[in-house]
Amino acid sequence: NVYLKKTINHIFNNLEPRFKKISHKIKDGETFDRILESYSVNQSEISEIKKKLSKKINLNRLNTSQKIQLTIDQSNNLVQQFIFQISTTEKIYLTKNLETDEFRQRILLTKLKKDIIYKENIILNSLYKSAVNKKIPVNTIIEFARIYGFEVDFQRDIRKRDSFQLMYEVFVDDNGKVI
Repeated sequence: NVYLKKTINHIFNNLEPRFKKISHKIKDGETFDRILESYSVNQSEISEIKKKLSKKINLNRLNTSQKIQLTIDQSNNLVQQFIFQISTTEKIYLTKNLETDEFRQRILLTKLKKDIIYKENIILNSLYKSAVNKKIPVNTIIEFARIYGFEVDFQRDIRKRDSFQLMYEVFVDDNGKVI
């Protein structure tokens, strides 16, 4: 009885799920075909996915910031779902129709909410360090310095104990992540 229990536990612990979810961030120099081939997607499915996507995007110019998500049925190595991130707010979503064996396409748009952030701080060392301590994004600090760079000499005009106030916009998705 103990051996049967150990055998059953071993079998269940080593089983792989039927549907495997894969998330892939595109790296420099990768091609669309090679990415899908590395996950054992057959050539006919690759060409069908490319045909659906090519209406909306140029697959010869992939960006390293884009992400691909796919769900593969491991029993027959066929793609069931495919999500291609076009931008931070737009994704192409392909699902396989099991009856016709073709992909249906939907465009998913992420709605962003604009938040206005107000921060202020006293400068003890430098404007940059004081702004970073208040968790102001680096690109916002750089833009702030660029805008006021002609009016304020940030090397000579800023003194210890000076203060600053900064108001800027951020766009947030439904999960609260800043886009």
